[in-house]
Amino acid sequence: MTLSISKDVEVEYLKTSDIKIRFRLRTPKDTRVQELAESIKMLGLLHPITVDNNNYLVCGYHRKLAFEKLGIEEIPIIRKDYSKEYAELGEIDENLKVAALSKIEVAEHIVRREEIYTALGFKLKRGYNQDISGSISTNDLAQEFGLTNRAYRLRRQPAQIVKEVRDELRNTRWAEHLGDMVKLSQQSPDVQRQICSLLITGKCETFKRALVQGNIQEMRKDNSYKINFNMKDRYGKIPHTIMRFRQNNKQLLAICDEVAKDPELEWVKRDGLHFGETKIPVYRMVPDHSEFLTTYYTPEKGVILDQYMGRGTNGFAALYHDREFVGYDVDKKNVDKVKEVMEKNFPDGKFTLHHSDGVALEEYKNEEEYFDAVNCDPPFVLKAERYTNDERDLSNVSHKEYMKKIYRNFKELHRLIKTSNFRNKTFYPVIFKVGTGRLGEQGVIDMDLEFQLAAREAGFQLWDKVFNELNTPWGSVNWERNYMNRYVQKNYETNLIFCKFDH
Repeated sequence: MTLSISKDVEVEYLKTSDIKIRFRLRTPKDTRVQELAESIKMLGLLHPITVDNNNYLVCGYHRKLAFEKLGIEEIPIIRKDYSKEYAELGEIDENLKVAALSKIEVAEHIVRREEIYTALGFKLKRGYNQDISGSISTNDLAQEFGLTNRAYRLRRQPAQIVKEVRDELRNTRWAEHLGDMVKLSQQSPDVQRQICSLLITGKCETFKRALVQGNIQEMRKDNSYKINFNMKDRYGKIPHTIMRFRQNNKQLLAICDEVAKDPELEWVKRDGLHFGETKIPVYRMVPDHSEFLTTYYTPEKGVILDQYMGRGTNGFAALYHDREFVGYDVDKKNVDKVKEVMEKNFPDGKFTLHHSDGVALEEYKNEEEYFDAVNCDPPFVLKAERYTNDERDLSNVSHKEYMKKIYRNFKELHRLIKTSNFRNKTFYPVIFKVGTGRLGEQGVIDMDLEFQLAAREAGFQLWDKVFNELNTPWGSVNWERNYMNRYVQKNYETNLIFCKFDH
């Protein structure tokens, strides 16, 4: 057998059976042993293995196994007077530089290397701190391998994965992806175990899917996040940001229609819209939309306020689901009709209706934290809808005056709504449904933003936002105009959910 080494290196021969093996960080790979065995058979050993004075292997484990596979009893060695720690460092450095390690094994090697330096008396410090005698920085360690500080830290991160998970994944395809292993290390130990189980059992084919499912499964173990009903059964789907509400609750729809289709209330011509002599019906909220906001956000048995009641849809949804309702409207015809229908359909329902200004809320000027929720649909701005000639009517004022009233209303609501507590999962929402308007050359009137600013000034926190997708007929009528003006048809409304927190 040939031996190709430098002449100034002193080489001995030692029986492979006499070589002692300490705990190995690296698991030997059969394929690597086979490759080395074939190379040694053809070319000879290019590099002797290294042992210490006690015949403990320092580096060259795969080469030793290759000799044993070939049935060669003696192997060339270089003997060096390493302590146990230095011997292990030698092994680690060789593996990190030349071995095909998984990302988990690389991290383990790096961490063990740092531990050995600490045992040898070096003080490890992070980053580029001022030099301290006898210290080694992570930057120093990184430079030894030609890495940036950040790259070194990332390669180190998978060592934070709990040991049993590392052991399960180290020789799998998932351990070859550094980014995935870094993300795994950032999860709690229980979530790490969930993700590992999903991957090993084949329930999830990709790490990304396992990451999501593992967190979901772990969250569901927390009793504080469990509910006693099926979300899809109750709402028809899992509630999400953009929703489409259909008129599925026929019973609630029939009740609302008793007001909405009343001949005295149904048809109102809107100023500024020219469709011949045809009168245009005033928009009314889809009952299922109001029902969702009521059941999803407002507390059971709570007192719900709608200070812009109109046709009473929010009130009917509140009573239908056993809430107490307080409604305001400046149109006496609305108040009288809504009261009549409520008394007829909810004889045991608790409600109070005010023919008064819902902005000022004078009837509750001496109250604080009275309401459990607010659910309202104020008139759109820019006179798109005109309900009455009452100067208090929001549909009857300029945009500037409209927002002045909204700012005042939010201040009143901040006094009257109860304080929410996230830790106790008690929420008392203030819900505003708003649209988007346009004012000629001034562009979009973004009521979403303007309402948020008004709420923030009053002390509210934006808690949630739901977009209601509209099935509007105006898109088919106005598409040419929209194109000429370079904007698209707005087919949504925004539901803004605010809370008052005790910070």
